Amino acid sequence: MSHAPIVRTPVFLMLFLALFLPPSLSGCRKTPEEGVPSVVARVNGEAILQEELDRQILRIDSSFSLPTERKEDRKFSDMILHRMIQRRLLLQEAKKKGMMLSTEEAAKVVAERQGGMSRKELEEMLGNSNLNYEEWKREVIEDAAIDRLIQRQIDANLRINNEELVTYYEEHPGEFDLPERVRVRQIVLAKEEEAIQVRKRLIDGKEDFGLVAVEVSLSPDAAQGGDIGTFARGQMPPEFDKVCFDLEIGEISPVVKSPYGYHLFRVEEHLPAGRQSFKESRGGLYKKFLARKREAAFQRYQEELWNRSEITLK
Repeated sequence: MSHAPIVRTPVFLMLFLALFLPPSLSGCRKTPEEGVPSVVARVNGEAILQEELDRQILRIDSSFSLPTERKEDRKFSDMILHRMIQRRLLLQEAKKKGMMLSTEEAAKVVAERQGGMSRKELEEMLGNSNLNYEEWKREVIEDAAIDRLIQRQIDANLRINNEELVTYYEEHPGEFDLPERVRVRQIVLAKEEEAIQVRKRLIDGKEDFGLVAVEVSLSPDAAQGGDIGTFARGQMPPEFDKVCFDLEIGEISPVVKSPYGYHLFRVEEHLPAGRQSFKESRGGLYKKFLARKREAAFQRYQEELWNRSEITLK
């Protein structure tokens, strides 16, 4: 089965959405001479052209429908240029450290991202983002090189110790208070009569709920035996809450109508309100601390690259 390609947002685009504009760029660029390719910046001798900057702004506009005044704002333009310089610095560092992809690695990454689509199909999709195939291919390969650089220069040096996780857990008890929850399976059918017949199979015939869900349910979770996971009150449609929180474990619900069809529910687990233990919380805490430290380390790394580079604005 083919998959849609992963058209990732370039690193600098994600950064510009997350960070603020540094004041060092505003008001620094000069007006170009007519007929001469306009260079807006040089990064260790490599030029960034006005045309490249304009194309990036156009792409962002295609993705986020920017208001006209925002597109024409000089500070906004400077912010995009700053992110382009950051990306160029990362690519230069990846090249310097021998982390660019080989021809075989690049072909593999591009094929994975293309997800089985033909080049023509992909080009039609990319057209909506003002991006052609060759640009997309180049950015996919560059992103993979930047990812490799980050993994080796940043991720490999990150350390989380158990003591800091325990301290956070003890100092923020409210974050680990959990409401009453239920874990539920469901079967969804289009007609009430069908749901009634299936309920008879489950109760009178004592058939396995999960197997029957795989066989007849119209819901996407049918493949998992109708398991819709664990939820608290207010996280699902009110029809679900009204029935599921009153069922005993293993009990089959009456037929329940909702905008999605006719449901049968079975509660697999009923979890009372209470505080999540440190053991239960540790995995989520670890990911939270890792993400926080990774972002801080990445910002320091970018600042270091910037400070030891020769960057000129035209």
